[in-house]
This record gives sequence, structure tokens and C-alpha cells, in this order.
Amino acid sequence: MSKKVRAILLGAILCVGTLAGCGSSNQSEQASTTEKGDSASTDASAQASAVADGEKFIDDGGIIWDVENQMYVMEDEVLSGQVPLKLWVDNEDFGNEIAANFQAKYPNVKIEVQVVATGDAVGKMSLEGEAGKGADVFLINSDAMGNAMNASVLGMMGRYSDIIREKMLDSTVSTVEVDGELYGVPYLTESIAMIYNKTLLEQAHQDGLVDSAEPATDFNQIIEFAKKYNDEANNKWAIRWQANDSYVNQFFLTAYGYELFGADSTDPEALNLDTDAVLNGLKYYQSMRPVWNVNSADATWDATVVEFQKGTTPYLISGPWAMQTVEEGADGVITADDVDTVVGEGYEYGVVPLPMVDGNQPYTFSGVQVACVSSYTKYPAAARALVMETISNETLEFAYKDLGKVPAVKDTAQIPGLSEDTNIQAFLKQAEFSKAMPSIPEVSYFWTVAKDMECSVWDGTSTPEDAMTKAMADYDALRATGQ
Repeated sequence: MSKKVRAILLGAILCVGTLAGCGSSNQSEQASTTEKGDSASTDASAQASAVADGEKFIDDGGIIWDVENQMYVMEDEVLSGQVPLKLWVDNEDFGNEIAANFQAKYPNVKIEVQVVATGDAVGKMSLEGEAGKGADVFLINSDAMGNAMNASVLGMMGRYSDIIREKMLDSTVSTVEVDGELYGVPYLTESIAMIYNKTLLEQAHQDGLVDSAEPATDFNQIIEFAKKYNDEANNKWAIRWQANDSYVNQFFLTAYGYELFGADSTDPEALNLDTDAVLNGLKYYQSMRPVWNVNSADATWDATVVEFQKGTTPYLISGPWAMQTVEEGADGVITADDVDTVVGEGYEYGVVPLPMVDGNQPYTFSGVQVACVSSYTKYPAAARALVMETISNETLEFAYKDLGKVPAVKDTAQIPGLSEDTNIQAFLKQAEFSKAMPSIPEVSYFWTVAKDMECSVWDGTSTPEDAMTKAMADYDALRATGQ
């Protein structure tokens, strides 16, 4: 063992005690003990020998793993507050929560929280990371993992990987795994499901428009219900969804067996938009136009989620991000600019997994939020510890209760209230019939060509067959130009 590594290990021994670590009063106490004389030096020498034998600490490529506390020994410059860690988040409140929970364990650590959109983080890191201006920790969407890997901005999670695999959903862990190594921490997951207005369905049942007040179990039932319920002149529709969004529309295609980029979602040659599965899916999607008869450009957030909020639409296809808006409508009070406005009597609502598509099980995309360590960080141990804070129970509880997000945990009982939340459990149930968005770089081309394909069919400007052919050609052109 080199003198340099032995010195690092010895420093680790003197610095690490508990998860609260040095950075608290323990640090000064340990330093004081070290100054007392030969006995402390003798103890340290004995400990260093134990370290050398690999009993308590492991040199993991220049950073030290504390076996007992299952964490990397953080750099003294960070622990003492001499230098701050830089954290990029898309929500300042969430960033402040991560920082506060981390500083509760390490009071001397300083964290600079900066707001950077998840969609911009990889590009920004590519420009600023090498120059030393980037973040130590940043958040991205899982479908950006491919671009992030190509840009070489991600650091491996190393020995934290076992902890991540044990706690987080397997389907989310797979989004950050490359050749057996984890390059991030999946902390939130989301998928669309069907939100329904219980009050309206009960009334529809009383009026004889449906045989049951229970939510539909097949889209064919909604098609038949719409024939009686819809009133286009009064903007009254049985169901609403953002029909111009290929993320949402994916379930129409998967219901007939479509696999984007192959079975494991990693083959850029397997776009597969020219298959019978896509043709059948597009035809069913096309058959839904009379049910929700608006042009694709008009199927916006306001026309879907906000209209459902008003209590006149029985069904809405959306995700957890819509729940706050839906809840406000259910309460009959909408809050805007800190002013409460009474908008109606309210309603009861519920959430269920998507209905069958003509008897076929649909599979939705699932999105995963990922916290990453910068490959450029000067403090790889501390940065990894900060990343792990995103999956602490305290941080995930805040994400769930204050932001309405869905923690990607295997055991929902870890987060107070989550296992009893029937609406969130419905989204998690849909996640069982979901597939994570591909993370290869070519997925960016898919979003473009799939939206054009679907919108042209929805708007009647192209047949399904012609739209599929064009989508394949457009994808090849985008790949050829790399744009």
C-alpha cells in the first residue's frame, strides 16, 4: 500500500464515526483526542493496520468506503465547509429540502442550490463541467441517460449500488444501469393512468347512460358511453387526454404488441413503426376521434386537465402531475396567486389503471427522475453522499406530500401515507404495466416522428399506412444528419 493511500485511510479513520460524520462537533472532538499524545497515536496506528487489512475501510479507486456505515468517507474540504457542493434541481423547494436534510446530518456542509431544468442539465454539464463551473450533483429524466453517457458527464455510484438496488423499484434501477454499473439514483417514477369523476359516473348510471357507476374496464365502453354523453356544441366530452402527446398515446400501440427499440429498448435499428402492431394501434387511436373530437393542436393541458377540474368530464388520462389540479376541482376551490376562488360544488374522484384497448392490455411509458453525480466533480465521495440523500425517507416524503410526486420505492410503507393513498397506488399499479422510456440517444428522434405520425392520423391529414411510412423515413433522415 502506498504512503498516499495509507494517509487517506488514516484520515478516514479519524474523520468517520457515524452517519452524522465529521462536520459536526465530533470532528473537533476527534482532533482534540488525536493531540493528546502517544496513546492516541498508537490507537491510530493500530486502526491503520486494520484498515490495511481491509477490515473496516476499503480503498475504492481513490475514495474510501466505510464498511460499517455503508458510505464513502467525504472529503474534508466539504465536511468542514471550506468549499460548497453545487446542486442543480428543477424545483427550488425540492433542492432546499435535499440540502436541509443533508445538512441535518452534516451541519458544516454548504450546498449551493441552483435551478436548472432537467431537460437542460446534460447540455449544460457538457459545456460547464470540464471548465469547473458545473454541478457536483444534477437531476435528469431517465430518457436523457443515453445522451449523458455519450457526453461522459456521469459518475458511477460505486458501492452505493447495492443500497440503491435494495430500496428502489427494479424497473427504475434498470434505467441507470450500463454494463452492470449504476450511473445515477432513480428517486421518482411516474406513469399515466385514468382519473375518473365518481360523481358524474353515479349520475350517468342514474340517468341510464351506463350500466354501472364503476369506471370502464375497456375503452370500447367509453366509446359507447360517449355516444350518449357527448355534446360537442357545449364542449362536453366523455373523456379527455392530450392526444397530441406521443408519451401518452404510446399505450394505443403497445396494446397490440408494439416494442420500441426492441424487447430491451436498446436497439436503434428497431424503431418498428412499420409493423402490424403500430397499424392496429393507430386505427384504434383513430377510432377515438369522435369520442374526443378536437384537433390535435387543441388537445392542450387547459383543454384536458383544467377542463376536467371543472367537474363536467367523466374521464381523464393523465399522470400524478395532474393531481393537484384535479384535487382543487374536487374541493370546489382553485388557488391562484394565493387567492382562493370558489368554482363549483366539487366532486368525488378516483384513479384506476388504464382500461383494456379492445380487450388488449395496454402498456404505458413510465418516466423516471434520476439524480446523478458529475464525472467532473472534485469531491466524488461527498457528491455521491448528496445524491443518496434524494432517496432518504425524509426527502421522498417531502416529494410525495408537498410536491405530489411518486417515490420509486419498493416498500411504500417506508413513506408515511403512501401505502394508504389509493390514488397513488393506482398509478403504481399501472406501473406494473409500464415500460421505462428508452434512454438511448435515438429516443429523441422517436418523440419527433411519433408525434407527427399520430397527429396526422388524428387530424385526418394522412392515413395510418402513409403516416407510418413517413415516420420511418423521417427517423432515418434524422439519424443520418444527427439532428
